[in-house]
Amino acid sequence: MKTLNFSVNLILLLFVSMLTLANDNADKNGNIKGQIIDQKDGSPVGYATVSLNNKENVSVGGGLTDNEGRFRIKNIPYGNYTLVVQFVGYNTLQQSLKITSPNTDVGQISISENVEQLDEVEVRAEKTSIERSIDKKVVNVSDAMIAEGNSVSEVLQTIPEISVGSDGAISLRGESNVRVLIDGKPSQIDPAQIFQTLPAGSIEKIEVITNPSAKYDPDGLSGIINVITKKDKMKGLNGSANIGAGSGEKYNGYLGLNYRIKKFNFFGQGSYGENRFENQKDLKRIYADETIPTFDQEGENIRKGRYYNTKFGADYFLDSTNTITLFAEIWNWKGGEENLYINNNLQGDQIISSQKEFGDQKNQAQGYSLSLNHRKEFKKGILESDGYFNGGESDFSTSSTLEQDKDRNSSVNTDARWNYASLKIDYSHEINEKSSFETGYKGELLDASAQISNNLGGVINNYSYDYDQYINSLYGSYSITLGQYSIKAGVRGEVATIDGTVKTESGQDTTYNINYASLFPTLHIQRKLGDFNTLGVSYSRRINRPGIFNMLPIEQRSNSSTVSVGNPNLQPSYTNSISLDHGYNKGKLGLNTSVYVRHSTDIIRNVSRYDSLEDLTVYTWANLGSSLTGGASISANYQIAKWWNIDANLNFFYLEIQDDNEEFTVPSDANPINWTAKLNTRFTLPKHFTIQIMGRYAGQQYDAQNITQPTYALNVAVKKAILKRKGSISFKVDDIVNSGFTKDVFGRNFQEQTYYLQERPVYRLSFSYAFGGQFQGRKARKLHSSGGMN
Repeated sequence: MKTLNFSVNLILLLFVSMLTLANDNADKNGNIKGQIIDQKDGSPVGYATVSLNNKENVSVGGGLTDNEGRFRIKNIPYGNYTLVVQFVGYNTLQQSLKITSPNTDVGQISISENVEQLDEVEVRAEKTSIERSIDKKVVNVSDAMIAEGNSVSEVLQTIPEISVGSDGAISLRGESNVRVLIDGKPSQIDPAQIFQTLPAGSIEKIEVITNPSAKYDPDGLSGIINVITKKDKMKGLNGSANIGAGSGEKYNGYLGLNYRIKKFNFFGQGSYGENRFENQKDLKRIYADETIPTFDQEGENIRKGRYYNTKFGADYFLDSTNTITLFAEIWNWKGGEENLYINNNLQGDQIISSQKEFGDQKNQAQGYSLSLNHRKEFKKGILESDGYFNGGESDFSTSSTLEQDKDRNSSVNTDARWNYASLKIDYSHEINEKSSFETGYKGELLDASAQISNNLGGVINNYSYDYDQYINSLYGSYSITLGQYSIKAGVRGEVATIDGTVKTESGQDTTYNINYASLFPTLHIQRKLGDFNTLGVSYSRRINRPGIFNMLPIEQRSNSSTVSVGNPNLQPSYTNSISLDHGYNKGKLGLNTSVYVRHSTDIIRNVSRYDSLEDLTVYTWANLGSSLTGGASISANYQIAKWWNIDANLNFFYLEIQDDNEEFTVPSDANPINWTAKLNTRFTLPKHFTIQIMGRYAGQQYDAQNITQPTYALNVAVKKAILKRKGSISFKVDDIVNSGFTKDVFGRNFQEQTYYLQERPVYRLSFSYAFGGQFQGRKARKLHSSGGMN
């Protein structure tokens, strides 16, 4: 509690300091508005970039024009500036501007077409910058070198504050309960598994929202990660393609096509990824009772994964204010593992018994999605409705065969089906130039079922599992600008129901029901300090709902030494999160700093105990108690020279867990300080060559029963632009150095250590090419199926 009070007081002190500094620096500010039009025919140029630069040619404000070419830039201190207008296919315009009044109307500004650029767009830029708004940040990765030939998991490894474990598990700011979305939609298959095979070349950008506003779902204690796939908006036929191969049977490819004509925009894309890794996987279990032999398992592991999807759809522009978007997607995922174990029982250093064990895991899922979106723009408001449906089926099976103890052989087969549907309606309204509000509704339905067959030593038990989840929510938020302050406050109200029934052949059925109503308030305050600094504070309340299989009370063995079982008594976990953020951008240096505190109750953790009668480790899920996390993150981008750029990130946090019964927590001597560091440096060389070196390090970390030892890895990539810079060839070496992954589990009367070392190094070769016509400017429309969380 003392730690919590200290952390909260620290945040409050920093916030008061921010207010004091803001009042001391209050200056006269003005707003600018205008319209960008085509010089030739006077038609509006939508989605052009407009920026206002100071005398040092550093942007102090700006944005994109709307579909009528209009723009507005707010809260600019009085003074002399240069207005810069840029758009693909047009000449850049620069115009001097002096701000001396609260409101300045520059009227219509004409820009002329660049005939050379109109012939064909040439893709050059590597968008790796971080865009920060009042409630989220966006990482542009579409043309980054790391995105070529790799999977989405490998791209996530490079993003500040995000960590990816050896099994693909994703965490944000040290918390593994993070809401992961694909194009703004949830996946019924674990995204961590899909991302290990989904080609990164199909990704446009990644949104990271640590304290989402009331408009967003409250799921995920540490926030939301939204992976957005590519979609073009150029007129005519255009698209991009990439193909890659890696050592040890690793392949991926992507093709995206877009055709835009008059009132229609047709789009389609397909991606394919396949990986095979040969790994080392060892386990050692030591008991407090020294008379019990030590269990030592040495394993060879082959992990396979394959994923492909096809998406196609169309935008229909009824008029300048109405757009309808329809898309459909089909996908297929297949994964699995083959394991060969040598199980030894040791007394001291002497092997007293040994036998082989063969393990096999096969997972396959397939499904389809449908989405219909309508967007209506009013003079001062936007109404958007979105209907989404996802259906699918999966077949998961595991088997374990021992060389001698046949009565411990086991297999589990799970056939599952699901239907998920959601309806979302959002309305935003501009009250005046300084204030606005937004409100909306979302309803969700998940209907799932599974048939489970459990075979242990020839004894078969069959189960059926039915699961239903209903969530209805309403939200509202209000935004206002007061001088240099931007304030956004909101609240989301939610009513949820979860029903589960497990039926057995013996008639011993298990049912559970969770009903709860919750309020999720949010607050975001942002302040500009001069031309280069932005300071903000944010707060949100969030929830972690028990997963569908976390509550399934059926034993499922992955091998002879490990079994997992769900807990139908799980309850939701809630967290209160506060973050203080600072951004600095001047010239060649960009710096982002965050200080954050999270306090969570009824935290859900995967915990383990040793079953001496069955001689195996039992993993289950439990509500432990409360946790306190406080930390800081620093990210920097610096251009040392025209040919040399570096990105660095340091994230460290303190974690304290209070377990109500003290059964599952780490010993008191565990280090509560966790930290990670990432460094990415890029060299631009003559002849269109680029070299990139990426390294990461994570210090010792703990959570509940687990202590993970330090890990590190190093990757290198070389890229050569070809075909008039419309294409590129990349060669990468992943995991030149890799420490492997060591985790210690501290249970009552036993300690267990696992070691996992993935295949290394991995060599990858890829080719990318982009083609197409001119960018749609004068008749641009916003495309609404891009998946961004606007």
